[in-house]
Amino acid sequence: MMESTPATRKSCDLCYRRKMKCDGQKPRCSHCITYEIDCTFTAPSRAPAPKKRRSYAKGEDGVSNALGRLGRLESLVQQVTERLDIVEKKNEAEPLVQHEETGANTTVRPSKIARSNDNNSPKSMVLPPLEQVLPVVQAFLQDFNSVLPLFHADTLLQLVHDCYSVGPLQRDPVVWAAVNVVLALAQRHNLVAHHDVPSSATCLSRAESVLSRLVLGDIQLLNIQVLVGMVMLLQASLDLKPALILLATTIRLAHAIGLHDRAYSAHLDSLHARQRACVFWLAYILDKDLSMRSKQPSIQIDDDINLELPSPTVLQYTEDRSTINDTDDATGVITTADGTVKMNYLTARIQLAAVEGGVHDYIFSTRSQKRSPEERSHALQSVACALEQWKASIPSEFRASAGSRRVAPGMLRFLGVLHSTSLACTTLINQAHAWNAEWIASIRRYGAHGIEPLLPPKWEVLVVEARDLLVLTTGCSYMTAMVLLTANSMHKPRHGDLFLDSHLVDIGLQTIDKMVKETESETLQSFQATCTELHQRTQQRCAEAAIMANNLDFSSRVVDTQHGIEGIDHDIHF
Repeated sequence: MMESTPATRKSCDLCYRRKMKCDGQKPRCSHCITYEIDCTFTAPSRAPAPKKRRSYAKGEDGVSNALGRLGRLESLVQQVTERLDIVEKKNEAEPLVQHEETGANTTVRPSKIARSNDNNSPKSMVLPPLEQVLPVVQAFLQDFNSVLPLFHADTLLQLVHDCYSVGPLQRDPVVWAAVNVVLALAQRHNLVAHHDVPSSATCLSRAESVLSRLVLGDIQLLNIQVLVGMVMLLQASLDLKPALILLATTIRLAHAIGLHDRAYSAHLDSLHARQRACVFWLAYILDKDLSMRSKQPSIQIDDDINLELPSPTVLQYTEDRSTINDTDDATGVITTADGTVKMNYLTARIQLAAVEGGVHDYIFSTRSQKRSPEERSHALQSVACALEQWKASIPSEFRASAGSRRVAPGMLRFLGVLHSTSLACTTLINQAHAWNAEWIASIRRYGAHGIEPLLPPKWEVLVVEARDLLVLTTGCSYMTAMVLLTANSMHKPRHGDLFLDSHLVDIGLQTIDKMVKETESETLQSFQATCTELHQRTQQRCAEAAIMANNLDFSSRVVDTQHGIEGIDHDIHF
């Protein structure tokens, strides 16, 4: 019997490990040329992963279940699209009175759709004991929902009590999913002790088990709130596809109930109208953020929004500047630890999301690629100007440089997200991002061969932002900040903040090491190796610069001493 020969792999080792498209050029492909390594085909191919039952225990980002999750989401998206198309056609048709005879044949009733998917729902919608859940919900409302107002506090508490007032078999699947999303978000943001409730992954898995009810049932505001919460959880994954697919569905459903248009809320009281607007704006933030991160077009068109931004807090100081007058609406407002300064975080985040949309539209979109170099340059300046205006609007107490001193520890994670997103915009505009292969290759050439890279404009400002951010947070922008500080120390091995920057990068490498061990991500492993290499070369360059400076200083002292001796001799002879 002839032995089967494995199929020849077309990608080289580098492209295969990093899952990049290999152009197959000889003797080296373009990626190997960029990274200055040999183009080899010796690495063993990955064995096909064995089929596993649905489980989220391996990791909260659900990477091991991506195919199954994507399949379910794509199926639901198709059903939602068909349903919404029918509803839209019905709305565009003649008045309902003229269609009474045929309405039963042309209208898709949500209740029938929901019942058709009962097989996907859990038979028993279990929850932890109420005495364990209530403290978690309270912590969520106080430490997360107060800043990103996904739910109205009293309404959520009532839903929790309603859910526990009936048995697991009689619970409303949408309400049950809402409770699980709240528990998952609380766990994800470390608001409670881990042993009190199931893990974030377990709670998310439970909410996903009734996804068909959420998107195919009778759509209410609560459905959209649950879906937005699920996208918040999914967006932290290395694989953004599930979040992108679910978000697209969420925004279409939000449009179906008019969350984007104030006219749909005209008959509601201000409290309910405000809650609808907040939920829409949270979806908007996710849409623009995922668009920039994935370099894919956003779903929401800004010109189609008919809502006002949440009013930014107007700071009115008393004469001694010890207190400020409170505003009527505290939705999304954060305060300094001493309570003297407030900022509407939600408004700032929405405005930054609009800038993120500009980064994609003016830099990465297909439309931007068709523009002339002059038009692209003008567009780039436009979005850079908008970003600078946004930065200037942030009170000094809430900027990255002061946040760790002025803001309560529980609020630092929100500032970290705010400023890491800002730095991501800045580095993408300046093409100095950690995931920019050409930029990283230029830094590596500088470390290995001393070929100085072309530094972006306002380099010093970029370095200061990176240094301030490293004190606050972790994440992709955190990694970019590490590269920026390393490149700056390599470029200026005697600068005044050398010791601080080296210490921050050391801490960052330890953080990346933990992330690599937890995720086993090849991308993170590659970044860790690159950053470690650059950091070691930077330390070597700094040590050489210090030795050279000491030698110059010693030579200078010797010369000064010789001049002094000659002066003394001259005086004696005189």
